[in-house]
Amino acid sequence: MLSSIVIFLIIGIAAAEDCKGCVSLDSYSFDKVIPKFKAAIVKFDVAFPYGEKHEQYAQIAAATKDSHDLLVAEVRVKDYGNKDNSDLATRYKIKSEAFPAILLFLQGKTDPILFVAEKETDFTADNIKRFVKTKSGIYLGLPGCVEQLDRLAEEFRTSGESERKEILNKAKVFEETLPEIQRAAAKVYVKTMEKILEKGDVFVQTEQTRIEGILKGKLSNEKKRTMEEKRNILHSFLYRDEL
Repeated sequence: MLSSIVIFLIIGIAAAEDCKGCVSLDSYSFDKVIPKFKAAIVKFDVAFPYGEKHEQYAQIAAATKDSHDLLVAEVRVKDYGNKDNSDLATRYKIKSEAFPAILLFLQGKTDPILFVAEKETDFTADNIKRFVKTKSGIYLGLPGCVEQLDRLAEEFRTSGESERKEILNKAKVFEETLPEIQRAAAKVYVKTMEKILEKGDVFVQTEQTRIEGILKGKLSNEKKRTMEEKRNILHSFLYRDEL
């Protein structure tokens, strides 16, 4: 029995360490570090995290290693001995049954935002990145998105009609400079701008609702990927308080 526990702990330690780029925080360092970043996502988890969700979180840390505005951190909570960091979990009303739980902290804001996965399969690196991007405004490259067109989408969102027409023309010109593999994505940006000019900003919300409905149905892997990429692009046109 003792040897089994030792083996389990060794495996747990190895898994917990396999999160390159994750910053481990505790009760002493938490309040010193979090406020220094424009945004910080923190995973509250068991003392030795492992499994698919931990691996998905590790992917975020690796993918955002060059982002100076975003901190990817974790708090490991012990339910034995000194119960390290249990005070942090209590402060944010996170119970052990909810592990792993992810909170997004925004600079200057008191209350964090909880990432909610409606289904177990929704706890993915892409969904968490999408959550961070839309709630914080920090640029994170998502599948299907093109950074320059994301920038134009943000500019389009906050401009008047005449400026929007100019931005649409810029997007069309930029589309022609892209490699073939990115042309399909560029067409989604252009089409979205055209529809907003035709139907108004309400188009973004109605289109988002439509795509979410489609994604809840049975789709082939290819169709699901296409719709998720369209959703990622659409989020660049949304105001943060619409999310």
